[in-house]
Amino acid sequence: MLSFFRNFTKSRYGLIAVFIFLGLIAIAFAAGDVTGVRNMGNGASSSTLATVGSQKISDTDVKDRIDRFLRNAQRGGQNVTMEQFLAQGGLEIAIDEMINSAALVEFAQKNGMQVSKKLIDGDIASNSSFAGIDGKFNQQAFEKLLADNRLAPATYRESLTQERYGNWLVNRATIGSEIPDGVVAPYASLLLERRTGLVGLINTAQMDPGADPDDKTLNAYYVSHRARYLVPQRRVVRFASILPEQIRAQQTATEAEITDAFAKAGKRYAATEKRSVRQLVVLDQATANKVAGEVKGGKTLVDAAKAAGLEATNFDAVEKPELARQTSAAIADAAFAAAQGAAVGPIKSALGWHILVVEKIDKIAAKSLAQAHDELATEITQRKTAEALAAIRQKIEDGAGNGKNFAELLADAKLTAQTTPALTAQGTDPDNEAYKPDPAMVAIMRGGFAAENVGDEPQIVQVSQEGGFAIVTLDKVVPAAPRPLATVRDKVKTDYLVDKALEKAKAAALQVVAAMDKGVPLAKAFADAGAKGPPAKPFDFKRQEIGDKEQFIKLAFSMLPKKARMLEAPDRKGYYIVYVDAVEPHDASGDPIAMAGMRSALQQQVGAEYARQFIRAVRGDVKITRNEAAIARLRADLTRQGVR
Repeated sequence: MLSFFRNFTKSRYGLIAVFIFLGLIAIAFAAGDVTGVRNMGNGASSSTLATVGSQKISDTDVKDRIDRFLRNAQRGGQNVTMEQFLAQGGLEIAIDEMINSAALVEFAQKNGMQVSKKLIDGDIASNSSFAGIDGKFNQQAFEKLLADNRLAPATYRESLTQERYGNWLVNRATIGSEIPDGVVAPYASLLLERRTGLVGLINTAQMDPGADPDDKTLNAYYVSHRARYLVPQRRVVRFASILPEQIRAQQTATEAEITDAFAKAGKRYAATEKRSVRQLVVLDQATANKVAGEVKGGKTLVDAAKAAGLEATNFDAVEKPELARQTSAAIADAAFAAAQGAAVGPIKSALGWHILVVEKIDKIAAKSLAQAHDELATEITQRKTAEALAAIRQKIEDGAGNGKNFAELLADAKLTAQTTPALTAQGTDPDNEAYKPDPAMVAIMRGGFAAENVGDEPQIVQVSQEGGFAIVTLDKVVPAAPRPLATVRDKVKTDYLVDKALEKAKAAALQVVAAMDKGVPLAKAFADAGAKGPPAKPFDFKRQEIGDKEQFIKLAFSMLPKKARMLEAPDRKGYYIVYVDAVEPHDASGDPIAMAGMRSALQQQVGAEYARQFIRAVRGDVKITRNEAAIARLRADLTRQGVR
């Protein structure tokens, strides 16, 4: 989790406010809030950690974001502790990125930029997380989702406003990152570089681990490696589901409804015609006339387009109104007047000259009421079921909004509660590997992990694509804790012996590398070190071929030739010994595919670098003052007590 936290800062948007992004990651509607700096003012009980222009970043702001980050990580099954967070630089990253965000807002406002209320209203109204059953913005859904995540509407609106400032500035700063061939070629050539060599494995399983540990040694090993045996936080959840199949029988379409739907179907069941049309758009009439002549003379439109350095597009099985919408009425008229296989055009439009070939004509006969009966019956039943589910859900949500507890909501809906085992946020049971949760249970556990405390307001979560939902309440929290030594004794003993064998494998690997660097062949170096493993294998790869290949191949492309290096294998299986025999360089300047691929990759990096430089310049333009004493006090407080 923290590695992602760091890597995100390498992207253009991550540079704006990675920490705020992570702090709100569990909130679907705020996952894109990469610039929000919530409530920069500091209360009487807060210390100011930094001042950015007229804005203040307080210890309360930082604590709130750290609290969100750790809580959301733990809900997601990530056992990130405060100690780990601080050790990996989380506090400094948090403060630095909050300063970046505040600096962007301060710079924007100082230079006359303003975000209107109407623009933020549009962002909120178009956010699908706030949509009701009809797909439109729903005020109750908006207020409930914010309340569930303890965010005031004004705070959320402020975060969207500040996000707009950051996006406007950074997006403009990263436009126009065109890179010349002279810069691209050396990097592209690296992708074509070929390396050959040998790789061998010193196998842990074939090393002697020594004697079994006694009780004192085993206990000491367990204590120092306790994180290996950690069971993530689990929760017991009580729930009751309402699924479409429970109410579908009462929502079956009647004959009158089917007849009425058929009468209102308009042209849906009328006879129609669909055509597959291939099109080429040419800017100048002379080229268009030439291509049209070649096509009418028997050449395919695809081949004629390629010969002219162009590419044809295809409209597959479209009706005339749709083709007119995508092109023009004149083009649609011409295409639907031509016979199958005929070439049409050139026809002039605002885009240029169009040449068309009618590749296929499908005539679809009209359907009678009897023929459309089953299709309409299914649609009507599904619609009525969805509406009934929505009505039931709305009634339950209204009850929850009026303060009814879990038992009262179930009594009103005449439902019976069920209880889950103690499960993780992913719906798994660490004590029962055979337990396989279905997708509905995963959704239910997400709802259970969204609660802060036992007794919080019940959650309403969707558990099926058809609108099924569940009422969820948190019943019990089982904190993350290592398994008792007595229950994992055999595993701890095995891990101890594997680690001892791995230590010997490492010592042998160091000896092998030292010998090979003096010119000793790999096989002899292995034998002299008493190393055992499968026979060494040759490798031969271009850099562009390594992709997701094993790490030892990637290591080979960071080594000097005629040198050996060691690399620990996954899962403590031993140590790879990698030897690069030869490096064969290649020039990519004449390879357009390699050049284009590298240019695309570099442009992404250049955009991020432009963003870094721009934010650095913004910080230089805005007066920033850090209170190092207050930051030190906050660090000590977090170390001593934690956020909560």
